[in-house]
Formats: sequence, C-alpha cells, structure tokens
Amino acid sequence: MRNDSLDLEQFPENGCAAIGRILDPAACRRLRAWIDERRPMSSRMFYQTPEEFRRHGRWRNYAPGRTDHNLLMEQKPDLDFLESNPAFRQVAERLCGRDYRIFKKSIIRSTPRWAVPRWILDYVCEVGRPNLNPFIHDEFQDVQFFLGTDFHQDKTRPDSNFVTAYFYLDDVDPLYSALHVLRCSHKMGMTIYPHNLRRANTDKSKWFYCDDIGNHMKCDDIVVTGEPGSLFLFHCMTLHATGYNESENPRISLRYLLSKGPDSGDDTLLDRANRQVFGPHRMTRTRIDIADDGSFIQTGSAFQSQAG
Repeated sequence: MRNDSLDLEQFPENGCAAIGRILDPAACRRLRAWIDERRPMSSRMFYQTPEEFRRHGRWRNYAPGRTDHNLLMEQKPDLDFLESNPAFRQVAERLCGRDYRIFKKSIIRSTPRWAVPRWILDYVCEVGRPNLNPFIHDEFQDVQFFLGTDFHQDKTRPDSNFVTAYFYLDDVDPLYSALHVLRCSHKMGMTIYPHNLRRANTDKSKWFYCDDIGNHMKCDDIVVTGEPGSLFLFHCMTLHATGYNESENPRISLRYLLSKGPDSGDDTLLDRANRQVFGPHRMTRTRIDIADDGSFIQTGSAFQSQAG
C-alpha cells in the first residue's frame, strides 16, 4: 500500500498518516550537516571489545533524555524551521489539540553495519530490537543509534498517550532503512514484545497480528519513503520497524513525540484513534526480551526472519 494514500483525517482508522514534504529541504540539509559535524559516524564511538564494554559500559539510562543527554536539547540547534512551520503546527493541532505538547524530541541514526565492531554485530544478530546505544561511549549517547529494528510499539509506559512524528532528513527509498508501519495495528492495543506476527504467504505486503486472547488482524505493511522534510505520523501503539541500512551513509531522522495539553478537549484525532482501540491501553510489562540486568535477550526478529 502506498504511504501517500494515508490521509490525516483517516488517522483514527489507520493509526498512521503520510503528510509528505512540509519542511524546506535546504534547512534539512543544514541540520543534517550540523549533526554530522558534531556526531560523525565512526567505529571509534563503540566499545571495541566485550572486555572494554564490561569495564565501562552499562545497560540502563543510555537513550537520549527528554531534557538532558540529548544533542537537540543541550546544543540547541535552530529548529524553528520545523517547530514553527505552519503545516506542522496545523497537523499537530489536528492530532492533539491547540495546546499540543512536544514532550520529547531526538535524533535517530540508522547505523550502517560497516561502522559497528564485529563483536557487537555478532552479539545483536539475533536481537530483535538492537538499540546500539549501550555499546557506545557515553558522550555519543545523546543521539539514538539503531541497527534496524523489529516491529514494536513506541508506547512503553501505562499512562503515556501520544503520536510519533517522524521526519526524514534524507531522501529515503525502500532499501535505505525505510520505516515500515502496520496500518490499523494500534487497534489491538498494547501487546508484549516480541509481538505475535506472521507475514502473509499470498501477499507479502500484509501481516497477520494477534494478541494472547484470540483477537486477530490482517495489516497492510506501509513502506514509508520520502524526500528530506517529509513527515509521517503514527499512533503510539502502531507497530513499526526498520530494515538494515546497507548504504555507506547513516540515515538521519528526527523523532518528535506529541501529546495533548490540559485544554485540548476530547475530540482530537488522537482521541478518535484511541476510541478505535479494542485492546488494552495499559500494561505494566511490555517487553520480555530484556534480562534482569537490562541486557538484550536473543529472541530473533519477525521482520528480518520473514523479509522478502
């Protein structure tokens, strides 16, 4: 299914929307250059051996924070071209109300495998959500590095309620670690990762998704392509994934989390999407692929094992 056929007004039904290019590509290129200058991709960012990681690494508090340890918050690049963009503001107001909040923003880098030390590649080869930040020196953890990721939900806390706004800073085609989104999957509500998914045999662009009590869905796999400045939106419980980045160039995206303010009312597109959800909105445990010490457990990847 084409991602350009997903209208914003159908967000409650689809759990996602493709807005297309709304940002100035030149401004996107300038921001990308600003990020590259401060966080160039290099294997030197990583712990070089398991022994070095055991001495200096950690399994907790490694992601960019909401207010600190975040390149966008601490070095404060000029993001006015995005946050004051009339098209973005209009979209955010339709989704979350006129007093919408940006409660987190971060830089996402889809990391090419050439930059990752072999011991880390071997460790995460059967990890479904290989967040690379645990293996990166602290001073570089203010950007979020991924080596592809299995289908998952962004909602991890029981009371969170938001929309993910995902901006490409690059020209992204299907092979450039493009985002994959399962349309309508938000309706299942919160489910535990690894999620119960099977790719359809007769149509590889569809996935079967079920929960633990017998609900089943057949979801379209939306491959999100786009130019620099393109915006794609998805509900916090919509399943999404990314493939490996086989290029020489690490794809860079911006991830904004948008929520309602106290005066937003109760008829936003996010509210309407929540009313489409027949599964649970709250769950205390959302992952069973993390050990007690925070380390990753090898559970495989539905997305990678059934690619094609």
